[in-house]
Amino acid sequence: MISYRAAIQLDLPVLVSMERVLFADSPWSMGQFKEEFKGVPNSRYFIVATNSEDQIIGYAGVLVVAPGVEADVLTVGVLPEYARQGVATYFMGEVEKWAVAKEAPAMMLEVGTENTAAIALYKKLGYQNISTRKGYYGPGLDAFVMRKELTS
Repeated sequence: MISYRAAIQLDLPVLVSMERVLFADSPWSMGQFKEEFKGVPNSRYFIVATNSEDQIIGYAGVLVVAPGVEADVLTVGVLPEYARQGVATYFMGEVEKWAVAKEAPAMMLEVGTENTAAIALYKKLGYQNISTRKGYYGPGLDAFVMRKELTS
């Protein structure tokens, strides 16, 4: 059974190790995670999914700097063995709800142009591709910028 909870500082070592596996081309460092966590709960929200053994199997984070400003999905990662079980869909619903509560009018995200599963999910959830960022994840690793209007 998969359950969900807000991420806490003690989760960071696990998130960093998962990041190296899930995003090997451009993983966040411990310092980057710590910097983002400084904004919890005012401007940032992180959520984790755990399996029946209480091991973290995925995580997501979102940023809203101020009411009226578009939210930015910071990260969404799910271990491959838990893919296609609704974890990322649940994460997106939760970060969107949090962004709406923070009065964000829209949600933005970047996704690797090769990440067809994530792109398909985001499109299914109502995100539209608005541009491409060349080299966003490193040389030759482009990202699509996607956006969705949020309704409260």
